[in-house]
Amino acid sequence: MYFCTETMKTLPHIILIAIAILIVACTHGSHQQQLVLVDSLISYDERDSAYRAFKLIDENELNKADGMYYKVLKVGLSQVPYLADSFHFDIPCDTLLDQCIEYYKERDKRMLFYCYLYKGKNKLFSNGNNHAASEWLKKAQELTNVVNDAHILYLTNESLATLNYYSGNKDLAMEYSYKALKFAKQSGNNHMMAYACNHLLVLYLDRNEQDSVQKYNALSMSILNKMTPKDRSIALGNSGTIFLRGNEVDSAKHYFERAIAEYPHPFNALRLGEIYYIQGDYKMADSLWNKALESANLRDKVMFYKSIFGRKYDNNDFKGSAEAATHLLELKDSLVQQMQTAEVQEIQLKYDKEVERRKLDRFVKWALLVALGFITGIAGFIIYHIRKRNKARERIMRDQVLINDYRLQIEQLEHSGKDVTKEVKSLQRKIDTLQSEQTEKLSEGRELYRHIVDGGSAVTWNRDSILKFVEYYKVVNLPFMLQLEQDYTKLSPGNKLFLILQEMGMTDQQMTHILGVSDGALRTTRSRLRQKRITALTPQ
Repeated sequence: MYFCTETMKTLPHIILIAIAILIVACTHGSHQQQLVLVDSLISYDERDSAYRAFKLIDENELNKADGMYYKVLKVGLSQVPYLADSFHFDIPCDTLLDQCIEYYKERDKRMLFYCYLYKGKNKLFSNGNNHAASEWLKKAQELTNVVNDAHILYLTNESLATLNYYSGNKDLAMEYSYKALKFAKQSGNNHMMAYACNHLLVLYLDRNEQDSVQKYNALSMSILNKMTPKDRSIALGNSGTIFLRGNEVDSAKHYFERAIAEYPHPFNALRLGEIYYIQGDYKMADSLWNKALESANLRDKVMFYKSIFGRKYDNNDFKGSAEAATHLLELKDSLVQQMQTAEVQEIQLKYDKEVERRKLDRFVKWALLVALGFITGIAGFIIYHIRKRNKARERIMRDQVLINDYRLQIEQLEHSGKDVTKEVKSLQRKIDTLQSEQTEKLSEGRELYRHIVDGGSAVTWNRDSILKFVEYYKVVNLPFMLQLEQDYTKLSPGNKLFLILQEMGMTDQQMTHILGVSDGALRTTRSRLRQKRITALTPQ
């Protein structure tokens, strides 16, 4: 009975929650989780994995909030070095970031930081606008106090170090590079530590301070064992590029060879080929360039052929430069064709996805209807069961009131001094009939009641057994049970059993036996119930 009453109170909430869960499960999808996954992979420099996960997301299916998150991640991925592929931007990065900045200004300081950071880096690397880059990177730096995080502090100082290096302010670049290394160590990110060491390596090479060059080169190399072969190849290639810029060709050649041995990255093969070409080993250079071109994508091939064309033209190899130029023109045509093909494919994919989405919508609608019908059916059954139980309870209460009334009438007739045998028998038959019906309905409760009266225990009773006992006791002593409802609010079945046992005249010793509790627990329960009654009867 208690279960049904409580269920009746919470049923609307249960139904609403069930429908909400069903709708979310059927319609929400996993876009938010996928975006967070990409963000996490970028943070841990898992570049290729981040790119692959990002490409699985359909921008057309995103809501506004997820769409903004998507745009920020897209720009961030496009700035990652050695990306597995390149992105096509329908509108310029600057415009995308302006939209995101406007959206996140009053919403999310962390995302706003990344917008400012990427805007600054885009101004620096794509536009070569050091002044504008400085303004945006300083805005990002102002937010580091709000989103205090070692990874974010590294990104800020690393970008400012690069900006100051390109601006010619190498002392300040050195200061920011040391800070970048400090926060890279705090974050425990091996890639960031390697890049921070490379910053310092470049700066000390410019100063020709060989001891410091060796120190930070050794520190960078010591981190390699903690990286994957592909990441080691990239880190070694970075070191090779740094030494190449410092005109330390032999050192650069050593690191590029090590890089290719770890993983045949096309960029490293291109750079190593350039070194062999400078040294006059044209055959080895062509071999490495061919390997680089075999594994590169179309966009990278265009860039590679530009580099090869430049090298051969500067060396007066007009035949080789003409061949490179021819390949370059062919590749540009192929690249245009590829982009057109990709656009056509994208249109087809969008159409196919729209068809699938409509099918899914129809399925979701039917699933919701079926689920709603199922939930409604369950709710209807529960409500019917509750009403049936409540009606039975009310009937028992009415019958008990009639029994008490008939008994009172019998007492009055017997004290009247008249011959009332016939009337008394009629009333007694009514009492017997009602009690017989009650006994049939409350037979289990009656058996439990007899069990207690005969000295039994309620220790093994469950909640349902206690409720059946309580219901039957209304037949035994209805006035007490009505008074109980009036004097207390929200009594548990266990508390009702306790008060009924007191009403039955049980001693403390009998009650400890019946309930299976200690004398102390008995006193505590009695005190709490007394306080509960005082609270219920005190006017508010």
